[in-house]
Amino acid sequence: MEDVTRTKSLDLLARYRLLCENAGACRATDTPFPRELRDQLQSVESELQTRLWLATVGTPGALMSEKPAGSPRASGSSVASRSAKSASSEASPLSSSAAHTRDSRVVESAAPDDLTMAPLSPSDAAVVYCDGACQGNPGPGGYGVLVRVPGRPERTLSNGKSRTTNNEMELTGAVEGLKLAISMGSTEITVVSDSEYLVKGMSGWVKGWLRNGWKTASGTPVKNRALWEELHRLCQGRKVSWSWIRGHNGHAENERCDALAVAAAREAARYK
Repeated sequence: MEDVTRTKSLDLLARYRLLCENAGACRATDTPFPRELRDQLQSVESELQTRLWLATVGTPGALMSEKPAGSPRASGSSVASRSAKSASSEASPLSSSAAHTRDSRVVESAAPDDLTMAPLSPSDAAVVYCDGACQGNPGPGGYGVLVRVPGRPERTLSNGKSRTTNNEMELTGAVEGLKLAISMGSTEITVVSDSEYLVKGMSGWVKGWLRNGWKTASGTPVKNRALWEELHRLCQGRKVSWSWIRGHNGHAENERCDALAVAAAREAARYK
């Protein structure tokens, strides 16, 4: 008798394909559908991915949203101008109190936070590449993430907000990248970013903020505190290292993440 969970997954797959065919496209994120239809597609896809993961975890090629390493990069616009990243961002003009409206544009969705695969060996350490972009600061923004784990398909994802800051997107990209790597079973992770704000913050500043009750050396509240706290939480019990690279310098993975982030920011700008 066919497994009930798998049967339910196949039913979901058929429903998802029918929705896409009726809309005249093969994926929910490739065409600017009406919000109601996008929500339907994303809901079905999320449930489908979860059920397939549970039913076939450990089976090569089981996850439908994963793509083989070396596959063509997601199509995207050329790199647009972005707000410069600042190592001294605690003094930069961020608007953390501004009202944000979230607009989702997921290229590859991550597994749920509580759904993890078996831990990998230390030699199978994950590498998370992440980047953020913002059209104005604040303004419409997005992030892009690429996760690689040896012996497993690479994963990418992106998302955007109609009103955010460049630094918020940098941190959010790191949060989502860590979550995805952890869901793939990684306990040893290297995060690679061109944001000095992110790398210096997680490599040193956060320790002082924790001691000072989330206050800077000058006594002012740390901006983007919720994201810093989430990053700190995700690192607990795991070996996470942070590596800075120069942006827009021909680094292939960084350029891919940048293209995803810029595309997500442009999509979010449509909902300003």
